[in-house]
Amino acid sequence: MRVLVLTDPAARPDWDWLRHLPHARPTGPAGPHTLIGTDPQTVTARLKELTRLLDARTGAATERGRHAQRQEPDLVVVWDGARRLREYAGAVRLLRDGPSAGMYSLCLDADAARLPAECQGLVTPDPHHPRHLRVRGTGAAPLGSVQPDLVRTAWNERLARALAPLRDPGPGTTGSALPATSRLLPLLALDPPTSSAVQARWLTRAPSTTAVIGESHEGPFALDLCRDGPHGLVAGTTGSGKSELLQTLVASLAATNTPEHLAFVLIDYKGGAAFRDCDDLPHTVGTVTDLDPHLTERALVSLRAELHRRERVLAEAGAKDIEEYGTAAPGTATRPAPHPLLRPPLPRLLLVIDEFASLARELPDFVSGLVDIAQRGRSLGIHLLLATQRPAGVVSPEIRANTPLRIALRVTDPGESSDVIDSPEAARLPKTTPGRALARLGHASLVPFQTARVASVAGPGKPAPRAVWTHPLPWTALGRPAPAPPGPTSPDDEGPSDLTALVAAIRAATTALALAPPHAPWLPALPEHVPLATLTTPDSPPGAAPYGLADHPATQSRHHLALALGSFTHLLLAGSPRSGRSQALRTLAGSLARTHSCADVHLYGIDCGDGALAALASLPHCGAVVARHETDRATRLLTRLTRELARRQALFTRLGHAGITEQRAAAPPAERLPHLLVLLDRWEGWLPTLGAHDHGELTEQIQALLREGASAGLHLVLTGDRQLLLGRLASFTEEKYALRLADRSDYSLLGIPPRSLPAHVPPGRAFRAESGTETQFAVLDAPPEGHAQAAALTAIGTAAAARDRAVPAARRPFRLDPLPARIAFAEAWRLRPPEPGPLWALAGVGGDTLTALGPDLATAPAPAFVVAGPAGSGRSTALCCLARSLLAHGTRLVLVTSRPSPLRRLAPQAEAMFTAPGLKAADLASALARGEGPTAVLVDDAEALTDRDVSAVLTRLLREGAALGRALLLAGDEDELRAGFSGWQAEARTARRGLLLSPRSTAAGDLAGVRLPRAKTGGPVIPGRGLLHLGDGEAVRVTVPH
Repeated sequence: MRVLVLTDPAARPDWDWLRHLPHARPTGPAGPHTLIGTDPQTVTARLKELTRLLDARTGAATERGRHAQRQEPDLVVVWDGARRLREYAGAVRLLRDGPSAGMYSLCLDADAARLPAECQGLVTPDPHHPRHLRVRGTGAAPLGSVQPDLVRTAWNERLARALAPLRDPGPGTTGSALPATSRLLPLLALDPPTSSAVQARWLTRAPSTTAVIGESHEGPFALDLCRDGPHGLVAGTTGSGKSELLQTLVASLAATNTPEHLAFVLIDYKGGAAFRDCDDLPHTVGTVTDLDPHLTERALVSLRAELHRRERVLAEAGAKDIEEYGTAAPGTATRPAPHPLLRPPLPRLLLVIDEFASLARELPDFVSGLVDIAQRGRSLGIHLLLATQRPAGVVSPEIRANTPLRIALRVTDPGESSDVIDSPEAARLPKTTPGRALARLGHASLVPFQTARVASVAGPGKPAPRAVWTHPLPWTALGRPAPAPPGPTSPDDEGPSDLTALVAAIRAATTALALAPPHAPWLPALPEHVPLATLTTPDSPPGAAPYGLADHPATQSRHHLALALGSFTHLLLAGSPRSGRSQALRTLAGSLARTHSCADVHLYGIDCGDGALAALASLPHCGAVVARHETDRATRLLTRLTRELARRQALFTRLGHAGITEQRAAAPPAERLPHLLVLLDRWEGWLPTLGAHDHGELTEQIQALLREGASAGLHLVLTGDRQLLLGRLASFTEEKYALRLADRSDYSLLGIPPRSLPAHVPPGRAFRAESGTETQFAVLDAPPEGHAQAAALTAIGTAAAARDRAVPAARRPFRLDPLPARIAFAEAWRLRPPEPGPLWALAGVGGDTLTALGPDLATAPAPAFVVAGPAGSGRSTALCCLARSLLAHGTRLVLVTSRPSPLRRLAPQAEAMFTAPGLKAADLASALARGEGPTAVLVDDAEALTDRDVSAVLTRLLREGAALGRALLLAGDEDELRAGFSGWQAEARTARRGLLLSPRSTAAGDLAGVRLPRAKTGGPVIPGRGLLHLGDGEAVRVTVPH
């Protein structure tokens, strides 16, 4: 029976003695010091606790049946001031439903009319006898003149203090015949534990599955995993000693068996300290302190692989089970069995899982999978031990059928006890004796025992006595949680424990005997950072470039991923920002540069992000890194690649090769075609910028390269968000990976169930399409930060440049140099072609490889060149540049300006200088006739030169000047020059050469004899930036020197 009192602050004289009464102590470690409510706060707390208890008892009664005997103790609730207390939440239900659950109420108040209606008995003063009572009950005749046995408060105090030291020892089967405490090391004869003692124990005793775990009535208590198991179930509530029992079991088995005969996998689902130092044992091959659905599936796959491995080992040895494997197996006629000592160790594997009830509720597939493995692994030496605080509802028939070994420490409910040991006795174990337990070994009777502690303070002596601690406990604090004593709360905090000392001795003994560690059923989870230098590719084709580490739990292994260009097609990497996608491209580039010459691999980057690929330019393999705003360079790059694809396809057809692999195998080293890789970062940045250019022309070229380029040695590696997985792109290759995605449902786009993925996906962690293989992309150097990775890539480039210094320019990647915003004439002049003719003129710098470009006016159909553009586009500056370059050759100049022009500054160096209006045709003809050698006429603002006679002179120059070394260069407004359909301006256009500065429309191409795409026209006017056509049909973007 238990007693609980609800009262008010003024009732101290009547109820303060209750603090000493053992019947009013809480049964659990948490809760108040005394079962009492002395004020509104503590009364509310007690009523909530009573409501929870009523729910639990009602539920338990439903499970065991209405007429089954109730096991819980009776509870008497005293309501001192019943009328007031009945107003609290939950009070009416307790008064009404409590008696059926063994919770009875004793209500007190000053007037019978104030008592609750639920009261079925009533005690009041007898009106005829003031010192007597009157008793009335439902269905019974009233009794009068009842003389009460009255006691004083002092008597209550003496009684409570007399009962205070008493503790309920529980049922007689688990009573005082068992020790209250026990230590493991003395039972193992290892007190204190030493390396030599452990070695002697291992060498003088055969391996055994028997473990001493405590003391019973008959002495040391041991269980045998094979005889009593092979699998077991342990239950015990908080404070019952469950964790201590698990530690003792593991430590005892480790002290009896070497790591070659027994191994542990320890799983603590809640990540607590259930296995403390046990994970440092050499026998422990895996410790898991946290699980999610992904790790659950990984563990099950690994354990199933362990089953297959053990089956394979037994089959190779000709043994039917693990017992026969350790003895002289018969073998076969064709293959005799090796001697057991020559066989590789095959230790038994014990899986210990704490908090498996929580695991079963949150990850049911894991527990059911473990039970399935346990069933199949019985003959393979696999044992399973499940431990939990609350077994209710999780001990399934399958678990019950497969766990003949069952141990129950103290549990809170008889039903839970029955679930484990088929008896309610574990609910009656005293809470004051942690480690007291009942074992059900098969169908044998219950065996009570006291667990031998291994987490107690090491050494045969006892810890020094602790100082007495006191704390005032006033009446107002009785109903609140009891204060905790300061300092260590358990003997374990006083110093190293027995377990710590035993683990150290076992580790030392393992080292002294040079014992190999046991095979691990699963490898640790992939690291979050894998330096590239740690990856090797012994099984990869020659020249393969490593880039990551793949996890294969089905084979209990990890594989180094490597890019083998002979079989590689394309690669798509989908991920959210900061998922490691840009770093994956840098790793691929760096690894290829380390393993391949720049004659064999050419790299090109398209950076549609924040510049993460800029460092690729430091590699000798890299021809260009194009930013998303560099439309012209991107166009040039994809145009070159498209042309190269067509060239290679024609070459393969002519030579009869199926693709680049055959070509490289058949050709001499100097003629082998290189592999071309395009690394495009952030597809979502491509689409609205370069992808939208010219109505998606560049996107169509990307798709064409994806469709046809792989066999010709043109490969693309693209990164992006979920948009990369939509549309046609994803259908061009099977090589697809998903890094971390913002929306987990997007993983299904790659055929990966989102539920199978881990809760935390670090940068660089990727999952292969369809198979879901988990991979960690490598980093170039240990520090994962961006600046460190860029520095590492630069270092790789420096080393590769020194290694490949002998590679000729013809075998290096074609360049796509960026166009400078400005360039001085002197710098541009240094880029001129070797030995140009006297009529070669510098128009600008540009081209894939930045060079000086311009017309050679002595080699054209007509010796003319047109500079056109809107106002402010730099026409006069371009004409001055042309003039200065001609002067540098010694060419005679005749300058004509219709308006003020910077060209006039060259008058001192010119043969003649004319201004219009006022220009006479005869003067111009005379200037052209004077002197010998090449002569060039430069006309600025040509649209203003309308004199017919002058026009006739210039027309004759265009028609006859080529033979005489004469040439004409003119500059004018784009629109007005196009309007001149006749005369000398129309004649100049027949040369089909010109510089179009910031052209406004596609019609401007007529002035230079070239067709302009709409994408290259319009836009803002940029002085000195234009399109140069030299008669070959291609307009090249150039910058005019200043």
